Parts: sequence; structure tokens; C-alpha cells
Amino acid sequence: MRIINKSFLKTLVRLKRRRDRDIPVPLERFDPSEVERILVVSSTAIGDALFAVPGIRALRELVPRARLDLLLRDKVADLFSDFHLADEIISYRGRYKNGITLLRKLKKKKYHLCIVFHDSDPCPIEAAFAAGIPFIFRIGQKDQKVHHLLSARIPYDEKKHAIDQRLEVIRRVFHVSLSGESCLRMDLPVREKKVSDFRKSLLAGSKRKGGKTLIGSLVGFQFSASGKYKEWPVENFIDLGARLLDLKDSCNIVLIGGPGDTGRAEKIKDAIEKKGGKGRVFNLSGKVALKDLPAAIKALDVLVTNDTGPLHVAIAVGTKTVSLFVPTNVEGTGPVQDLHLHKIISKPKPCKPCVEKYCKRPDCMGLIKTSEVERAVTEAIKSF
Repeated sequence: MRIINKSFLKTLVRLKRRRDRDIPVPLERFDPSEVERILVVSSTAIGDALFAVPGIRALRELVPRARLDLLLRDKVADLFSDFHLADEIISYRGRYKNGITLLRKLKKKKYHLCIVFHDSDPCPIEAAFAAGIPFIFRIGQKDQKVHHLLSARIPYDEKKHAIDQRLEVIRRVFHVSLSGESCLRMDLPVREKKVSDFRKSLLAGSKRKGGKTLIGSLVGFQFSASGKYKEWPVENFIDLGARLLDLKDSCNIVLIGGPGDTGRAEKIKDAIEKKGGKGRVFNLSGKVALKDLPAAIKALDVLVTNDTGPLHVAIAVGTKTVSLFVPTNVEGTGPVQDLHLHKIISKPKPCKPCVEKYCKRPDCMGLIKTSEVERAVTEAIKSF
């Protein structure tokens, strides 16, 4: 079915280009006052989708009366179930899997403007073009296959933070200046009752020496990442957990992760408990629905995390973080708001050039010592 979708959509794109020479319409002819319907595309991972939030907020302020819909990958869409800046969340399965259905939906909506903040998959742009959206803009990265379908290709600047790169699209299209922390802010709405319920349920299950239950701190561990090269060694997380639990009797460890992380999380839990943390390590890996992840992370006192999606969720909901960077670019994806809440621990890349996800011996994250992370966590949680 994917091959059929892909072949059909590409055929429609070729026919559209032959028949309609006026599309895409060049940037010079763009008039913001005529925009009534906007499609924003960010169809990759959690972090990329969250990096689009400041740009979406800017669009809302620039064209407040326009309808704004957000196209996300299906595996990310539930995270935005309570998102207040979009009129509708459109779920996309990726890699042409529902390309024809997507085209029909876009054609029916009759959008005036499509802003592509991130997409390594050409299908959404091809669907937008075939649907007749006159203006399509995006960052000029990995779009050689579809650049001829764009009204303008905004230069990609690796020296800028990922959020700032997305804002650059808005700056170029609307001729506005967007700068300062307020423009870079990511926000996700969270229901406070859901947060308190998470916290109460975890602390209620915490067992102390002598059977006493005390009001304690919740320290989250996001031990996995999208690639092995970005992961702090599991042994370090185990050592850190044991140290923190030994340091303070009211401390608890909460393991965060997806369904594929459950087995590894159980091993981490068992290893920490064997060192004296019985009843104070909770494995939430694979047990928290994506729509509930913001509340679960907000319930934590601090999250120790690799450079991966939950880091950016924590930033968006205002949870303290201790984030770990070696091979990835902290200037490009690290925290840029509420910096008093976020401690970054990074080391210079030992290999030049760094091949990142293609590395066959991804061990450089081990350059970050457990003692460094322990100090950062204890500083973050003043009750220790």
C-alpha cells in the first residue's frame, strides 16, 4: 500500500507541475492579510515537534484570525492532545503510508499557507503541493527532492538553535524580528490534577526503612535515547541511583522510557534495589501513555536525561533537568529557557569528525562521571 500511495502521489505532483505553472507561488507575492488557513508540518520526533511550538505561537500572533492545523507523526500526535495553539492535530503515519488519505484531507481544507518546520520525509510537501496550497515554505535541509515544490527555501544555519532555525522561516516570510527568550519558549499545557495524581500514586507506593512513608523527592532517569551514541552508560545510571538513595532516605528514582525500554528498565531497577534501594525505584517505562507524559514528567522534582524527547518535554512543562551531552550539539538542541532550572553537563567530542549515529563504538558518553551528575542533582533538589 505504501508503494501505491507513493507512486500515485508522485504522479499527481508531476501532472500538477505540468498543468499549473502558477504553483508554487514565489515568496515575493505572499500577502499575510490574505491568509485564512495555515498548515504547519513537523512530522518527525518529539523534540522536533516541540521545537516548532515557538514558531506556531508566532504564527498565532501574526495571523490571529487564521485557522491553524498541525501535521504530526502518529507516534507524536498524542503528546499534543491538549495543545491550545492548534485548531486541529492531523496525524500522519510516515513514509507515504497514508499519503493518499493525507492528500484528500489537505485538499478539502483548502489551506493558503504551508510552513514546514521539520520533515525528512518528502510526502507531506508533495501532498501539500498536489493539494494546491499556493505558498509552501521550509528550512532548506535535506529537501533536494522537493525544493522545486517550495515557494522559498529558507537557508539552514547549523550555528543556530533548532528553535531559532524554525523561527527564521517566520522571520523571512513575514518580515518580522523575533528574538529573546520569550520568543524561544516551548510550552505544553498540563492538567495540575493529573500531575498531583501521578505524584501521590508514586509516593504512596514508596517504602522506607521500618515501613514508614515520608514525603519525598522524585528523581527521574531518562536512560534511553533515539540512538546508542547519545546514551549515558546504564552502569552510570545504576551507580547514580544507588548514590542518591543512600544520600537521602526520602529520595525515590523514577525510570522513564517507551515500551521498548521496559526490559532494560527492569534490570536497572533490580540493580539499584540490590544496592539498598528496595521499594524506592519505580519503573514507568512503557506504562505512561504519550498524552500523559507531560504530567508524569512535571510530577518529578528533577529529570536526569540524555539528549532526547523527554528532555524537551521537561523544559516545556518547567521541570528541572540535568541533561547530558557529548556527541550531540548542546548549542543546537539544549535548553534555552528558564536556564536556572536546567543544568547541562557536556564534554568535548573526543573524535573529529564525529560520525554520531554511524559510530561503531559509541562510548564517549562515558566521559561524563557519575560524581558530576550526582552533584548537579543534589544542587537541583534543595531538600537533599
